[in-house]
Amino acid sequence: MKEILSLLFGTVTLAATIRLATPVLFTAIGGCFTQKVGTFCIAFECFMLSAAFFAAWGSFLTASPYVGMIFAIVTGIFLAVLYGLFVLHFHANAVIVSIAFNFGAWAGTTLLLTKIFGVRGYFFSPKIKGFSPLSIPFLSGIPYVQDVINKQSVLVYLAYIFVPISFVLMYKTAFGLRVRGVGKSEIAAKTVGISILRYRWMSLFIMGAMSGLGGAYITLSGLNIFSENMTSGRGFLAFAAILVGDGNPLKVAPICLLFAYMDALNLELSSRGMPVQLLKMLPYFMVLLVLLLSQWKEFDGVARLQEEITL
Repeated sequence: MKEILSLLFGTVTLAATIRLATPVLFTAIGGCFTQKVGTFCIAFECFMLSAAFFAAWGSFLTASPYVGMIFAIVTGIFLAVLYGLFVLHFHANAVIVSIAFNFGAWAGTTLLLTKIFGVRGYFFSPKIKGFSPLSIPFLSGIPYVQDVINKQSVLVYLAYIFVPISFVLMYKTAFGLRVRGVGKSEIAAKTVGISILRYRWMSLFIMGAMSGLGGAYITLSGLNIFSENMTSGRGFLAFAAILVGDGNPLKVAPICLLFAYMDALNLELSSRGMPVQLLKMLPYFMVLLVLLLSQWKEFDGVARLQEEITL
């Protein structure tokens, strides 16, 4: 029993959960704005993977993780501009564009890997500098907490700081009110003089920048490596979190943590000899379970409402 509790609630598992949730959380927070403004997007794999590559390249060129992070943010915003041109101005189908972006990013980063670094599969170099763990003094003396929260990358703390900031921006400001208004009713927004395109573009910029940070964390969190398709479905986990959390950052964050917790259990169990192939299903099984429960709750609520109306 003690071993099971240590596995489920040990500092190693929980610290890994905090770290593993970070790239998904960054991307999901950005995706909350596009979801609320009514711009459909499932191209998060593209944004994260491309940003991860350019973060590694920027760090490799300058030996600075901060330059790599800037490269990643610029990459995310650039891809958001391309996505916006196709979807908002050329009126292309958002699903088809998203799929094309996702597959294109995999092929594009693989091509760049061979052309720039001259390798296939993965590239590792000591010239790629990642973010060092940040020690917070007031956490150092707190048992258990210091082993879980303290000495994480600066991007980890930044991701969790952005959760309340994005909530306030979306629900407590005029900008957030207009973003949600555009998503709920374009006609009503136009009636009061709100520019639909303006707020959809602004939301895309936020999503691109945040997805860029998510991609930067993957390569600059200590591994200092880039490999083909290294996002491994994290973009789809972010999309699932956005759907279940209805674009609310305070609801999306715990869902991202839940997915990351299952991933952390996967790592712990695989290190103890459990079948790796089976354990890799855990995060995605949890996605299906959470989606099923959320839809069941919605279906049950509708059924009760219909019953009340009938009575």
